[in-house]
Amino acid sequence: MGEDRHPLPRSGGGPGWGPVSATHLTKLLAWLSPSFPVGGFSYSHGIEAAVEQGLVRDRDTLARWMDGILRHGAGRTDGMLFVAAHRAVLAGDEAGFAWAVERADAMRATSETALESRAQGQAFLIAVRAAWPLEGMERWDRVIADTGRPVARPVAYAVAVALAAALIGVPEGPALSAYLHAFAANLVSAGVRLVPLGQTDGQKALAALDSVVHSAAEAALAAPLDDLGSRAMAVDWTSMIHETQYTRLFRS
Repeated sequence: MGEDRHPLPRSGGGPGWGPVSATHLTKLLAWLSPSFPVGGFSYSHGIEAAVEQGLVRDRDTLARWMDGILRHGAGRTDGMLFVAAHRAVLAGDEAGFAWAVERADAMRATSETALESRAQGQAFLIAVRAAWPLEGMERWDRVIADTGRPVARPVAYAVAVALAAALIGVPEGPALSAYLHAFAANLVSAGVRLVPLGQTDGQKALAALDSVVHSAAEAALAAPLDDLGSRAMAVDWTSMIHETQYTRLFRS
């Protein structure tokens, strides 16, 4: 990323996969539930255009498409930024957190994926501040504001969830795995509606992606930040097509 990259602390293997208390588990389940008001149901991450182009047409092609997103696309970049933000908050590293906030804004290939990330991040933090107030949030709100954006301006969804998870002390490994699972589940749900598929096929696709989610989380935890970036060009291409697609059900 160049010489301006701020080095962020790494936590060593074991602590990153520490246990999650029952109290913290229920918070994660609530925050990453489809019922949490982030509007995730309105985004397809370009899958709508992939269906229109015939690239996603059944359960197997949906699972393969999602595999690519998780391993090489937003799953990879957002996973690495999630880890960077989480570690910075735990370390009290304000410059490191600001670095993650700014890079998460920039690492978007299209205007629609940028909207998808920012809008959900904004909605997530609004709901958390209103219903689940977290000790220490004010400090990181000031860091966000100091990056040149008012607190009300959106931050990336992955960074927003990482911030909340770190503030309640959820270890980075379980927190990231939960985030990536929710991300995958939301897009599989979009695919079920778009192809269309039956609910059982949707669950089979999600089950096939379970190991991929864990693999993507492990890769993000281990990847050096100098390797930050995506390589899912077909996903970016379909997102660009979707921006001018004539009939659309989804916002991305």
